[in-house]
Amino acid sequence: MQYYAITKYGMTKAAPFALIRMNQGGFENHRDGRWEQTDQYNDILIGDFSEYDTLTDEEAGKIISKSE
Repeated sequence: MQYYAITKYGMTKAAPFALIRMNQGGFENHRDGRWEQTDQYNDILIGDFSEYDTLTDEEAGKIISKSE
């Protein structure tokens, strides 16, 4: 899976606005301790959204741990 830190509004990779992942061809947003499907960030796929950083599994795990 590929993870992304949404960094709009001046947020950082370590403390993002949102944590999303690509799972089976669709995006999921991590919210309230679970993953929910979303189409909000589909513009990443066509290059129309650039306020994000890619994350490793380890980096994403740290963000998830902080939110719990």
